[in-house]
Amino acid sequence: MNLLPQWTEKADKRGLDPLGMQNSGVVLYQSLLPGISNVTLRMRYYGYYCWVSETYARRGASSDFEAWRNWVRRAEALYALVSARAEDGGVGGVDWANRRLAAETRTIDFAAAASTDASQERYLRQALGVFGGAYYTQMAEMGLFTQNRHGIQVATRDLGRRAAGLFADAIGPDLARLLRQKITDARVSAKDLDRLAPIAPSEISFESEERRFYEALLFAREEASGRSAESRAATLRLILETARAIAGEPGPEDVRWQLFDPPQAPLSDRLEAQRLNWEAYQCQDLMQVASAALLAWAIAIINADGQGRSLSEIRGEVIAHLSRQDDAVFKTDWRALRLSVDPQAIAYQDLWDDLTSARGAPADKALSAITLMAALHQRLRTRPDLADAVARGLPGHGPARSLRTELDWLESRETDTVVDLIADYVIERVVRRHSWVAMQKLRRQRDYTFLFEQRDGRLIFLAGYQPVATTPRLAPAIQFLEDIHLLDEDGLTPLGLAALETAQ
Repeated sequence: MNLLPQWTEKADKRGLDPLGMQNSGVVLYQSLLPGISNVTLRMRYYGYYCWVSETYARRGASSDFEAWRNWVRRAEALYALVSARAEDGGVGGVDWANRRLAAETRTIDFAAAASTDASQERYLRQALGVFGGAYYTQMAEMGLFTQNRHGIQVATRDLGRRAAGLFADAIGPDLARLLRQKITDARVSAKDLDRLAPIAPSEISFESEERRFYEALLFAREEASGRSAESRAATLRLILETARAIAGEPGPEDVRWQLFDPPQAPLSDRLEAQRLNWEAYQCQDLMQVASAALLAWAIAIINADGQGRSLSEIRGEVIAHLSRQDDAVFKTDWRALRLSVDPQAIAYQDLWDDLTSARGAPADKALSAITLMAALHQRLRTRPDLADAVARGLPGHGPARSLRTELDWLESRETDTVVDLIADYVIERVVRRHSWVAMQKLRRQRDYTFLFEQRDGRLIFLAGYQPVATTPRLAPAIQFLEDIHLLDEDGLTPLGLAALETAQ
């Protein structure tokens, strides 16, 4: 039986936020790393795009947006070819470029690939390429780009033009002329690509003014002082501090967990305040993963019966499963469970790994989710500094859900038995909440994201769900620090250590 609706187009969606809780964490981490996003993968793009803009202006720029878009797309396609030839990653269109290079033609004509003609094999489908889809907003955040009166994105007169000039100085006038000519011609040979290798993302020179400019930009030394720039700079320093603490190259998970607990060696007041913000974000992400694990359990209960389940039957299954547990704490009230947990000693990372792993039965993972929720509740009760950071960074009212809204609900019910409280949480805060969130997406975006559907008073299974963490921009931030030689495979470099000492 086809249970999908026939009156709307159904498309599979990845990275869903089925309970509307992930967005609260996303908004918080965006404020902690402004100017960098999950799709801005290489630092040198910032200088390259400024040069592309200035070169377009100086060659007799047209105010026609289509002409500007054509120029940007050609510049991107060429950059992809150069990077693929140099085996450099993190560049938009590199898969297309590898296919073109594998064809082993003497000259690559990329005019059609850089066009917006859908009948051609394009390097990227996005109309304004990776520039419009990823980099422009972040460069505007950093003061490198703005829009002119014709709607064309242009490098700013101060920072943008300076970035363009430093990129040009770094590659030299002969290479800059060749680069400009090849973008114009939309044709390039293998020999040309080898000559253009110095423009690749990994070719930022140690001693160049270009590198020093990127460092100053990232660490808010080239911008008007503001909270946004200072927040980014503080986070980048915390990444460098993580590298020093672990004596190696940090990954995003290393940074998450290094910043989750107060450090043994005290930080400056500014860095400790930012670390607290990251701890608040990680607590938020832990809570949304725990709630999502309860959603996965509810979906498994629905799927266990081909006829679906009613809300009362789902609640009954939750109560029955929790009542069978040997742990006596499940037979007490929520307050007793909360107080039985040592919020500093509990293995948060083990619980996190369990809940985000594809292995294991949802009913068993639900116990880990409940334990994690109790630990987070107690952690904030015993940490006023953390509670203040959470209150500042996460919404507590309105339609949004967050760590704050969920803990407030638990607090209001903490004299209820754990079994009854969790049964109500699953129905009210998980099952009904998902239905509401999915309906909002259907109404506003025409996206069908329901994981179960109501039919004759019963909920019918449509799709399972695996809890996922949000991705807080740490991977590209680490890559940027590697691109400007503050980090390498061994961790903190001499330049990175100097950057930390400069900030003291």
